[in-house]
Amino acid sequence: MNGQKFYGKYRGTVVNNVDPERRGRLQVSITDFSLLPSTTWALPCFPWAGPQMGMYFIPPIGAGVWIEFEQGDPDYPIWVGCWWGSTPEVPTTAAGQTTPGTPVAVMQSVTQGAVVISDAPVPPMTAPGVMVNSGPASFITVDASGVTITAPTITLKATTVNITGITDINAGALKVT
Repeated sequence: MNGQKFYGKYRGTVVNNVDPERRGRLQVSITDFSLLPSTTWALPCFPWAGPQMGMYFIPPIGAGVWIEFEQGDPDYPIWVGCWWGSTPEVPTTAAGQTTPGTPVAVMQSVTQGAVVISDAPVPPMTAPGVMVNSGPASFITVDASGVTITAPTITLKATTVNITGITDINAGALKVT
C-alpha cells in the first residue's frame, strides 16, 4: 500500500464466511473504504485460542462486523467483533426475556438454539442459573434447586446407568430404592 495508516474501528459487512483454511477468517466490505481488496481475508480476534482449543464463532453473510487493521496496515485486516444494525437483530432470548440491567450471557444461533447464563430467571427458567435449549420445546436448566430436562422425548443410551438415592419414577407409580 502507500504507507497510509488506518487506526480505530470500521463498520464492515460479511461478504464471505467460508474460510478454506477454517481459521475463522472472513471476507468483508467496508463502506467508503476502497483500499481493502475483496479477496483479502480478515483474521479473527477471539478472546481465547491456542493449539486445538479456544472459542470459534462465525457470523453469517450480511452480518455487521467491526474491522481494525494490524498496526494500521490495511493489508492486515482483523475482525474484532460484531454489531447489530437494529433491535430486531438482537437474539430474542436476550432482547425480550431478560430483566433489564441484570447480568446475562446469551449465545443464540439463527435457529434459536441457545446457551444462557443469567443471574435472574429467563423463561422457561424458574431461578437464576444456566440453560441450554434447542428451541421452545427442549431445554436443560441447572440452578440451585437441581437439574431439569424438558423435552418431548428423552433418550438415554449407555452401557450402564447409575442412579443413587431413592428414585421416584412416574409421580410415585414406581419407586426404586
